[in-house]
Amino acid sequence: MTFKTLLEQYSFDEIAPAFKALWQWNAPEQAARLQLEDWRRIHQSLKETKTTPSHYYIRLGCRWESCTPMIDMNCSVYTKKGNSRCYPLSCHPLWAESIGMEIVVDKDVQISPVELTAGLLWEITYYGGTEAMSNENQKRIFKCNS
Repeated sequence: MTFKTLLEQYSFDEIAPAFKALWQWNAPEQAARLQLEDWRRIHQSLKETKTTPSHYYIRLGCRWESCTPMIDMNCSVYTKKGNSRCYPLSCHPLWAESIGMEIVVDKDVQISPVELTAGLLWEITYYGGTEAMSNENQKRIFKCNS
């Protein structure tokens, strides 16, 4: 299963309640201002993105509630060869590659496919609603923190 498969399987309306719940749990102040139509467009854009082959896969080690990507690394990119953790999915710079990666969910993680889809949308857009915005924000944030 890939993120692309999940995007194609579930409409934004189907994942919206789980997506809103993640925002309410992790960023309650921002959740009140959430513009769902903007997120619907982002979901549609990702759904239309052609995937590219990858030497990586996504591994979900725990649910997103109360997680910070750079600290908890609950949803990370791993190498297929060697199974080494690289970084959080939110930091992967190539979205076409990210959405085409296979997803491995740890056996002890209880999550529905709808919740997984919402969580992956939350994760990939953590630093911005487009690939370019996300990459630019990461450069700005991590330059300031280095």
